[in-house]
Amino acid sequence: LEKKQGGRMVSDFMTPCQVAGDLDKEKQIAFLLKELDILRANNKKLQDKLSEKDKELKTIMLDLELHKRATEAKVAEKTAALVEEVYSAQRERDEAVMARLRLANEERDDALLRAKHLEQSLKELENINPEENDMTLQELLNRINNADTSIAIQKNGAVIVDRLYRTKERKKKIIAEEMNAVIEERDAALSQCKRLEQELHHLKEQNQTSANNTRHLTAENNQERALKEKLLAMKQERETAVQRYRQLEEEIQTLRSLSQEVSLKDQFNCTLSTYENALKSREDIVTITLRQNEELATQLQQALTERANMELKFQQALEAAQEANEKSVGTNHNVKDQNQKINVKDPNHLKLKKIRIYRTESAIRIQNSHP
Repeated sequence: LEKKQGGRMVSDFMTPCQVAGDLDKEKQIAFLLKELDILRANNKKLQDKLSEKDKELKTIMLDLELHKRATEAKVAEKTAALVEEVYSAQRERDEAVMARLRLANEERDDALLRAKHLEQSLKELENINPEENDMTLQELLNRINNADTSIAIQKNGAVIVDRLYRTKERKKKIIAEEMNAVIEERDAALSQCKRLEQELHHLKEQNQTSANNTRHLTAENNQERALKEKLLAMKQERETAVQRYRQLEEEIQTLRSLSQEVSLKDQFNCTLSTYENALKSREDIVTITLRQNEELATQLQQALTERANMELKFQQALEAAQEANEKSVGTNHNVKDQNQKINVKDPNHLKLKKIRIYRTESAIRIQNSHP
């Protein structure tokens, strides 16, 4: 017969030991089943937690991606703003440089106009003798060549020397004014360079500030380095441009001064050599004239000596005639007639007249040559 025991069918032929062993096995199986259920429940809870953690991790990753993109957008915006500031500063600097150059050109033109007005006023003030001032140097030299007296030569020479002196003084004034204008342009360029250096320093400070503000952002290191390299390249280009501008300005000033000095020296040397040659030729003419005057004076002295000799001979002839008159009173009328004929036909008397005429002409020539 079979009986039910513990929900199982137990045979009547089983021993009690077998029945106890079966009961222990059933208890162990039930305990293991409970533990399995507990483990399953724990596993389910862990799976639920894992899924939640996965969701949280995905959310965090999405937040990090969004934050990264927002940071990149901010960095790009700041970079664009900084580049725009640099470009605007460069445009302002270029505009300031161009404005300064235009102002310098206007100041130079005004200085040239003032110099022209001053030159015209000086010419008007110096026109003491308009006829002489209107003459060219060639006309004055022609007047010296055509002059007959030493006073005219000295007068025209004084006019030429005065013209040279006034020309030299005028050129000195013009050179001084141009040098002042160049110095003013140099000072303006230096002040402009200082202002550009201040702007560069300000840009450096801005760059440093922006670098300090963006240093904590690790994602913008590459862009920041590229921006710094661009800024350094722009600074180097700016410094190179400023240095090139200074060199060009110095070269322009040097070329201006050298060209002005060379042209002025050449003009002055040419004019001076022309005047020296003219004066030498005039000195030769004056020397020849003096020699001719000395020869004329010698001839005049000889003529005066001959006249004195002729007068002595004539006096002796008159004394002889008087003695003859005293000896022959009766023949007085004949002697007088003879003396009159002698006075008319005597060749010595004709020589005396010629000597007197020559002496008068020589005296007139000497007066014209030596007033």
